[in-house]
Amino acid sequence: MTSKVKVSVIVPVWNDARRVVKCIKALKNQKLSPEAYEIIVIDNGSTDATLEEVQRVDGISVLQEVKPGSYAARNKGLSVAKGHYVAFTDSDCLPDENWLASLIECAETHSNIGVVAGNVSFFKDEADEIDDASLAYESFFSMNQEEYARKGVCITANWLSKREVLLSLGGFNAKLKSGGDHDMAKRLTERGLDVVFCKQATVAHPARNKQEILKKRRRVIGGSWDKTDTKFKSVKLLWQAVKLYVKRTLLLLFSNKASLKQRLSVFGIISAIFFVSLSEIAKLTAGQQSTRS
Repeated sequence: MTSKVKVSVIVPVWNDARRVVKCIKALKNQKLSPEAYEIIVIDNGSTDATLEEVQRVDGISVLQEVKPGSYAARNKGLSVAKGHYVAFTDSDCLPDENWLASLIECAETHSNIGVVAGNVSFFKDEADEIDDASLAYESFFSMNQEEYARKGVCITANWLSKREVLLSLGGFNAKLKSGGDHDMAKRLTERGLDVVFCKQATVAHPARNKQEILKKRRRVIGGSWDKTDTKFKSVKLLWQAVKLYVKRTLLLLFSNKASLKQRLSVFGIISAIFFVSLSEIAKLTAGQQSTRS
């Protein structure tokens, strides 16, 4: 018997009890027939009350994946998904009520879909202390899905693919703690499939403070380290860090999107990211393991 589920929404979560409940509520409010989609939440070894909180929610599937890493958790969800499509978002995101319908519409108007990359906007979560410099940095440089799609990549904060296509590639690389989404998108484009940007399919992502932005950078460096096999990968990552620093500095310098004061504050964060990158590359070169946080 053919499943009536058109799309399976997969949400990995780790120690994020408050925000994942909000995410699930937004997913339940989708303007799509309830029979047309399922919500699968995968707890990735939380040590707080996250698992207990999501288990109290009716109408969703809750799984556990003890192997650390969001891509291992996503693969767990993928293994039980029933939908023709699978959509991914993060536990701290709030999908717009038209999110799923818009993703499906974009997918069905293109014949060669590998990934539909939805739009990501930013908001200040009332429980977070976000400084103006961090919010400005996020708006300048973070999660630009339209730019990512032009490069043939996408992030799993807002992603839709055909389930069977992802399964045929063996799912995400569960060894990676960061960058598994770009890795998968590149494998799809190598098959000749397209990454298409869908502006109307929006999720809102909480802006991160400076500490969280720097933590994310450490994860990105670690993810790049884990998936790079070249002998001189420390040199390669160092060169990438320098290029990113110079590129963002020049974009900021010639931008007319913000005042001089705002640009100077964003430059401070760019510089901090660069020095964190150097520090993390040095630690990994010395033999330390990449971390998830």
